Amino acid sequence: MKVVITGGRGFVGSNLIRIIKESYKWDLVVFTRSSNNEIDGVKYLSVDYHNIDTLEKGLKDCDLMIHLAATLFARNKKEYLRENVDSTKNLVSVAQKTGVKKIIYISSLAAGGPSKDENNPRDEDMKDNPVSNYGLSKLVSENYVKKFREWVILRPPIVYGPKDDGLSTIASYVKKGFMIFPSNPASKFSFIFVEDLCRCIIRSIEDDIKNEIFYVCDPKKYTWSEFINTMADYMGVKHPVMIKLPSVFMNLFAFSYEAFSYIFKTKPVLNRDKIREAKAFHWICTAKKWEKKTGFNKWTDIVDGLKKTFSKNLV
Repeated sequence: MKVVITGGRGFVGSNLIRIIKESYKWDLVVFTRSSNNEIDGVKYLSVDYHNIDTLEKGLKDCDLMIHLAATLFARNKKEYLRENVDSTKNLVSVAQKTGVKKIIYISSLAAGGPSKDENNPRDEDMKDNPVSNYGLSKLVSENYVKKFREWVILRPPIVYGPKDDGLSTIASYVKKGFMIFPSNPASKFSFIFVEDLCRCIIRSIEDDIKNEIFYVCDPKKYTWSEFINTMADYMGVKHPVMIKLPSVFMNLFAFSYEAFSYIFKTKPVLNRDKIREAKAFHWICTAKKWEKKTGFNKWTDIVDGLKKTFSKNLV
């Protein structure tokens, strides 16, 4: 089976390729914009998601496409729609032409939105209500995927694990002894360990699942302090001081990153869109539909997940 993976060099993609290569003999093709960190036995193709010709060459004779590539940080709504929606639209269009049989699309809890009640986590029957441009871009992208002949959409919450750049940044602040609350200290969050997400992706391929959306996550819900303090425990450092900054300061920091990115023509590592997400609570979901459909319920909680992450010294 020939499988094309977009975003295969990223955090989730690199873990997914490792797990696939350990147990499967699939013909893997990674769409990429760079040429470093190549894995033996994997074909890498340089593509432009806004250039149909480059996509057609890569998707020719492909059986399955796993669409992971996405822009997490952009400066405005227009950039989010171009980078996430237009690229997905082009991929789906070309996949139809070239005879791809199935698309697995990795969306986000952000496409559904937050939950106001910690006892009522978001599920697939709730009306979608994204509160950020990123979440909107993922939801609109889903609509294009749903026009394909066979598809599965997974909506993970916060994904973490070894070799995660975002977790590495957080860990650096934990070592310094302080951490900023991303939202109300009472907010609850859902998480998923990266290897669990990868196994859900593979399960979506192997099982007879099609044309359905699923939230996938550890069933436990955590405050940000619980996550950070557990991280500190496995890093062997003291629990950091947790700081709650006023929204005006958070927006000021985000704006400064956006301005810096404009000047130096880079992507911002923080933006006001993420601050809008942070101010909403709770970011929680339930995987009951997924568990009922697949029987998959062996989730990694943050204690085991962070233990695996830091015991390997990979963050």
